[in-house]
Amino acid sequence: MDIKVSVIVPVYNVENYLKQAISSVINQTLKEIEIICVNDGSTDSSKAILDEYQKSDDRIIVVNKSNKGYGAACNTGLKLARGKYVAILESDDFIDAEMYENLYSLAQSYDADMVKSAFYEFSDGIGSSKINWSEQYTMPDKVFKLEEYPQFLYFHPSIWSCIYKTEFLRKNKITFKEVKGAGWVDNPFQVQTLCLAEKICYTDTPFYNYRLTNPSSSSNIVNISNPFDRSDEVHAFLEKKQIRNHGILANLYKREIGYINKVLSGVSDNLFDFACKKITDMIARMDSDIIFTHSQLNDYEKYVYKSCKSYNGIGSLMRQIQENCESIKIVSC
Repeated sequence: MDIKVSVIVPVYNVENYLKQAISSVINQTLKEIEIICVNDGSTDSSKAILDEYQKSDDRIIVVNKSNKGYGAACNTGLKLARGKYVAILESDDFIDAEMYENLYSLAQSYDADMVKSAFYEFSDGIGSSKINWSEQYTMPDKVFKLEEYPQFLYFHPSIWSCIYKTEFLRKNKITFKEVKGAGWVDNPFQVQTLCLAEKICYTDTPFYNYRLTNPSSSSNIVNISNPFDRSDEVHAFLEKKQIRNHGILANLYKREIGYINKVLSGVSDNLFDFACKKITDMIARMDSDIIFTHSQLNDYEKYVYKSCKSYNGIGSLMRQIQENCESIKIVSC
């Protein structure tokens, strides 16, 4: 079979959601796919579920390995991928049946390095709601490069609402950072793919259902260092590639200021000094001219930037944020 899309499914202790995820892949209208399920040392019934599915569909490949984290599991899948394009499905999510047929058709039409779609946020007991980027931003209707639509770096990384040309990833040596747990490794992967792609396609039609109601979701801040460490890696990549486009940087700054808000909304008292050091280092790297002159940064974000110039300013900002939201304590670094 000529494999068009290799679907990588990193799996770790998702017995409550795994059947829905795998069923949504095997029922794709695009049949020329392989499904690479990387069981990252699950201790629940995930392995048994994968074994059952593998018996019924010879497109499914199951790799069992010791627990090394989301990034290592994805890298295992990338090494094995034989398809012209690669996709990632997180094993607590699910996709509409036409997703890969539609994205692959776009990829073929434009010989795209990557194709990205809108997506749904899904909550158990409530259902799906489309992320409407197009209501706030002018979105591309043709092949583009990131410099033309840099807002994609402000959006949720959503690396799973895409397909990537396998040759493009390998040529540019794009892989995942390997750290413990999920580790926010989607951030540098997203930045590298978007920055290095010569041909990007976007469709405003959503296909991917991103589950918000899994308490173990990879988007939660479990370790306070994660957003800052990944930011360090992103900027090291930009410096290495000499990428200094103001639109790209402004949108990254906007997202990083959002991460500062998220950390300060829930940081525990014993980690405040540690958080302050991470925040001041992040702020010090930002170009103040871009912060204060680029239209992408709003007044509140400029206020956060100024507040985070000092220890006292960060403390005052934290109190303001926590007074206005229900905080979830972050207890690990």
